[in-house]
Amino acid sequence: MDITEILKDLTQSTGISGYESGFSEKVCGKLKKYCADAAVNKTGSVTGTMGSYNPEKKTVLLEAHLDRIGLVVSEILDGGFVKFKALGGVDERTLPASEVYIMGKEETFGVIGALPPHLMNGKDKTDELKISDMLIDTGLSIDEANTKFSVGDPILLKSDFTQLAGSLVSAAALDNRAGMTAVFSCLDKLSGKELPYNVKVAFTSGEELGLHGARTVLADDVPDLAMVVDVTHGLTPDALNFDTFPLGSGAIICRGPNLDYEATLKTISIAKEKSIPYDIEVAPGNTGTNAWMLQVSGGGVPCVLISIPLRYMHTVVETIDTRDIECVGRLMAEMICGGDIIA
Repeated sequence: MDITEILKDLTQSTGISGYESGFSEKVCGKLKKYCADAAVNKTGSVTGTMGSYNPEKKTVLLEAHLDRIGLVVSEILDGGFVKFKALGGVDERTLPASEVYIMGKEETFGVIGALPPHLMNGKDKTDELKISDMLIDTGLSIDEANTKFSVGDPILLKSDFTQLAGSLVSAAALDNRAGMTAVFSCLDKLSGKELPYNVKVAFTSGEELGLHGARTVLADDVPDLAMVVDVTHGLTPDALNFDTFPLGSGAIICRGPNLDYEATLKTISIAKEKSIPYDIEVAPGNTGTNAWMLQVSGGGVPCVLISIPLRYMHTVVETIDTRDIECVGRLMAEMICGGDIIA
């Protein structure tokens, strides 16, 4: 499977957190290649089972969230100017001069304006600009604007999918379309094989708003182990004093109280045995991922968290190394095929 092409297709789709429906249907169509029973649930998450379910076998869940951060219309002003609020942890510093699409009755293009430096006084130049101070300029009259979109409509931050040097790519929504791609890569490697476990998949909604989709996705069936795939912070020159990982590090395996002790050690052992590049991340509490919610779902779900290094998180120029996605997909496939990851 062509990881770059899958990634490009997924990142150029909408699926803003809380407004995932159209994207969820698209993802469901892609998942049906591997899971004939793939379906969209009431909250916009996509679930499916690979092959036939055998009640005599234990069940592994592959999970990655499908939503992306965005904005939402909060007020329409004279001159077609639009006030807005954030959906998820948008980096406010990066918004001025951004291009956006308001996803209303009609898709409307706009730009987030900024006061020119020539007109700023000393205080303007030193104060940090907040979303509450920003406006989207659509160029419409207020009457025209009201026919095209409404308060409460989502706003997509425009971004191109860009191939950088080597195996690096840049785009918005790599958090967590990179994780979704790793799951698809794993499914592709498992396709046609007799597996020791039932394999279920969940692409969950609402993660950026508070792990919402993970709260409900296991209502009918609690797996014996969940493999959660997300992104973690990639190394940059200005982040040397933080816990970050160089792009190209491979699969970042997390350790901490949110994750199952034995399953995580087995994950590390498999990565070593199969010569899959990896590194270790430590989370002493909340991992900030759906593993935090899945761990306490139903009667409790043992979780493993495997992440992909990503630079510039929650911006429109998130950057990853596609080789890391391949490593994560391969590691999960090896974990499932080995048949000894669940105690």
